[in-house]
Amino acid sequence: MKFRIVAMLVTLAACLVVSESRSQGIKPYIAIVKTKADVVKGVLYKVDSASVVMIVDGSPVTLPVDEIKTIKIRTPKKEASIIQFLKYDPWNADNYEKRADGAIVRKWGEKDPTLGEEVGGHVVATVVNITGNIIAAPIQAINPSIANFKINGDAANYAQHKTDLDYFSVYYQQNTNLTTELQKIKAISASFKP
Repeated sequence: MKFRIVAMLVTLAACLVVSESRSQGIKPYIAIVKTKADVVKGVLYKVDSASVVMIVDGSPVTLPVDEIKTIKIRTPKKEASIIQFLKYDPWNADNYEKRADGAIVRKWGEKDPTLGEEVGGHVVATVVNITGNIIAAPIQAINPSIANFKINGDAANYAQHKTDLDYFSVYYQQNTNLTTELQKIKAISASFKP
């Protein structure tokens, strides 16, 4: 009885996850395929038993298994953004408060900054922000691989990794076979022992 309840809960959770992922849309993954001749970089479109199909510069490229040495999968890189590390705004509304008599005054009895203090504050904030962004730029450029597969032209080795590669392909994400996925989940839950 417990086993059936657990199995049904796992199946329900899997259905919710699959339906949630369906509603999120398709996520293209970048594949870097090292072949015997060169390195091909593009969107992983389809994985079948004999080849890998990628979209490179808008056109499909088919790479046979016996030519493939390694496949690296990466997520698409987000645009680097400018980070504001320090903000200097002495005239911001947060620096003021309203007294009981309705007058608006600076908090904590502070005085308004002089022109020199204001210019100095802006210069320091700008220098800190520029320096921080120069240091952060190389860090933002890092895009590590989320999966690595060594094929070495071996069809048996490729067959071992085919299912894992499938999950990253656009074709698989567009045409998910829910029945097969549920059967896999049931097989996993069948081996579960409470």
